[in-house]
Amino acid sequence: MLNNLTKYLVIVLILSLGFGQLLRFDWFGLPIYLHDALVLLVLLLLFLQGQALQVRKFDLRGLALLGAGLSLGYLRALTLYSLSDLLVPSLYTLRLLGYIALYLLLKNSKLLVSNIYFLISGNIAILIGLGQYFLLPDMRVFQYLGWDDHLSRLTLPHFDPTFTAVMIGLALLSTAKAFPKFWLLTSIFYSAGILLSYSRSVWLSLVLTGLLFIKNKKIVLVSSVLLLLSIFALPQKFGEGTNLLRTFSIESRFNNDLSIIRDQSWNLITGIGMHKGPNNSYLYLLATTGVLGLIGWGTFMFSLYTKSAHKPMLTFFFLASLFNNVMFYPFALLWVLLIESKAPSAT
Repeated sequence: MLNNLTKYLVIVLILSLGFGQLLRFDWFGLPIYLHDALVLLVLLLLFLQGQALQVRKFDLRGLALLGAGLSLGYLRALTLYSLSDLLVPSLYTLRLLGYIALYLLLKNSKLLVSNIYFLISGNIAILIGLGQYFLLPDMRVFQYLGWDDHLSRLTLPHFDPTFTAVMIGLALLSTAKAFPKFWLLTSIFYSAGILLSYSRSVWLSLVLTGLLFIKNKKIVLVSSVLLLLSIFALPQKFGEGTNLLRTFSIESRFNNDLSIIRDQSWNLITGIGMHKGPNNSYLYLLATTGVLGLIGWGTFMFSLYTKSAHKPMLTFFFLASLFNNVMFYPFALLWVLLIESKAPSAT
């Protein structure tokens, strides 16, 4: 019974990712996400089934280094910030540890969940996104809730064009092998959604991923021509967001990351705990967990990659993390860990 309930909750968890930030609720000023509540429930059920006592002898050296980096970072942070300032960052860290624990326990379990649920989750996201683009293109009405003022871009369900495009890209690349015939149809809508996000970093990450994995030169040539034609055909509407030559977002991200590099409150050895917010995921790791954390997380990700059946998806994930903090965006990280765990079966 517990096993069936766990499987049901994992399925709901996968599907919930398709709704993105729409399933976020505020509780005393803190954002609460449905998927995080589901992660806690699944962890509890797995513990009750004794999975924690049966975990195989994983190579945990990378995670041990990450743990050391996090610990040193928070020791350093305690000398710089008050305990109240570290409350929210500590919750982010607990969430990260929860995701890792979920991956390890699912990897060890005999739970099998069909890849069809990842495809459905991706379809939910693209349907919401396209619906928003055509029915509610002006997202500036949500500024009062703290979201950015996006106009004439596919923004939902994550209230951010880039992260929405990232999630659609992950769905696009992680379901190709399981459903090749149906994927050809859905990929048209996925590609349209990614293009309408006007997120150039996601476009570049996908192009580089394609160049690395598509060996047929004719397919590369045809795809390149179609991509260029599609980009030139994109509607250029009022607003800076649809201006493909815009430089403000690039400059602001660069200046933000540069200011963090110049900040003297952290160093390469310790970092300062998960407190700062660089756009580049690797700089984020270095600034928050130091060299130990960067090496540890890199080792863990490399172990995922070497055994993965979804190498293009992971490559896209790594490349997109160069431009935005994709690697630690909860929805993206959880998607990757779920599909890389033993949760999804081959069908």
